[in-house]
Amino acid sequence: MFTKTKILMWLVIILLVTNISTIISFIYHSQEEHKLPAKTESIAVPGEQRTRFFKEQLDLTADQLVLFREANRNFNREARAVTGEMEQLRAELVAEMVRAESDTARLEQISTLIGAQHKQLKTITYAFFLELKAICSPEQNEKLARIFQSLISADQDIQLPKGRKHRNGRR
Repeated sequence: MFTKTKILMWLVIILLVTNISTIISFIYHSQEEHKLPAKTESIAVPGEQRTRFFKEQLDLTADQLVLFREANRNFNREARAVTGEMEQLRAELVAEMVRAESDTARLEQISTLIGAQHKQLKTITYAFFLELKAICSPEQNEKLARIFQSLISADQDIQLPKGRKHRNGRR
């Protein structure tokens, strides 16, 4: 039969094995953490004064700045149009959802259209990046990649500047 000594001996062995496995697990996991790639620093791209931000961040030359402004202007125009269409579709989606008798086929159709517009916005965004990439030197491209990676990591759309108000109060 089991004596008090045998029981205590087995308890000591179990505790010893448990402690050793805990220590090994701790060491393994701490080494695994060091192997993970470092997270990229988050770079906040302003919606307003984006040209100045990129000029300073990338140290753009005067010639590059002219090309950047044109690319940025085209991006803003195209992205604003798509964003406006998405806002309208979202409003239609909500209006259909709150109706007494919602039409699920119409909801599906609107959702599909929103998805297509979202894809279009991402396409416009990567085209903008590629256009900027073509303007930049290899060193500038490294910084440009970090800026866009920060945006993508945050899973955000690029913030568009607000439309400028004209003197009579209209945009």
